[in-house]
Amino acid sequence: MVIKKHIFWIGGFLLLNLSLNAQRDTARNTAAEDTIIQRIILIGDAGQLTNGKHPVVDAVRNYMTLDKKTTILFLGDNLYKAGLPDDQDLSYAQSRAVLDSQLSVADGTPAKVYMLPGNHDWDNGGRGGYDAIIRQQLYVDFLRKSNVKYYPEDGCPGPVEVSLGNEVTLIMFDSQWWLHPHDKPEIESDCPCKTREELVTQIEDIAARNSKKLVLLACHHPFKSNGTHGGYYTLKQHLFPLTDLKKNLYIPLPILGSAYPISRAVFGSPQDLKHPIYADMVSQISAAVKSVPNLVFVAGHDHNLQHIKDSTHHYIVSGGGCKISRTSKAKNSLFNSSSTGFSVMEVSRSKNVTIS
Repeated sequence: MVIKKHIFWIGGFLLLNLSLNAQRDTARNTAAEDTIIQRIILIGDAGQLTNGKHPVVDAVRNYMTLDKKTTILFLGDNLYKAGLPDDQDLSYAQSRAVLDSQLSVADGTPAKVYMLPGNHDWDNGGRGGYDAIIRQQLYVDFLRKSNVKYYPEDGCPGPVEVSLGNEVTLIMFDSQWWLHPHDKPEIESDCPCKTREELVTQIEDIAARNSKKLVLLACHHPFKSNGTHGGYYTLKQHLFPLTDLKKNLYIPLPILGSAYPISRAVFGSPQDLKHPIYADMVSQISAAVKSVPNLVFVAGHDHNLQHIKDSTHHYIVSGGGCKISRTSKAKNSLFNSSSTGFSVMEVSRSKNVTIS
């Protein structure tokens, strides 16, 4: 077994990144027997089953300690490909089974579960997105699980502030609300934040009030990524661009094919970091929290596992809930893996933060 350790400071917190393939006790023992006060499990893009089962959810249930110090955070795209359909739809039962598999992860335990929306939950950005996100939230509420909550509610953007003990604050917001081009709750709604400006101001206020704590800013869309949505394309995509649609579709389009990755890498689709609306969201919110030293961005969206650091903050991409996609080890990349899985952050009493 090989364990690679990367140690960094996050403001007043010491961060230890473990890249490993091991069982649950390895990371805990590595923390020098320091008492764990919070454990946050990050699962993104878990929206489909594999042969009727959910291997990633099963792994969390089988290998992680799910006690009162544990919070499980589903980071959006909880249902592929277009959210929860109407209950008269032929695919309703199958979609419901996917949600059930996720929401049962902490049954019979005191662990807390929070579920955030992603673009696929909003009808993949389609016109029926608002209705789809309301159906998903109502279904989660209907189950009446005391340790499960869907945030933000009513299709609102958030932000939602949740205190995880004395040392950690979780801020959740709906990034697809910002990007969604169709009907959504805005100025005429009852949402606490009705505009992008109000959302940014509230995120800034919550982060500033908790600046001495470890702050996790969670949404579906990453603020940095070295994956597909961050503009990473290999020679394969230039020669065989249709393999992005179907992995075995090796039809050579050597010149025409380059137009697809180049356009996405330069301009981006609405779901890419390069797209003007997406880039504006990243720019505004990043500026609002720039002075908060103990803040970590957590997200899914790209179907891989990444840990990125720039001059100001750390970024965790944990989108390996059921699919995989490519990722590049860039200069800012501390860890990257094109594999299914999940990420675990453990915060100790002496302010060590372990990511595995």
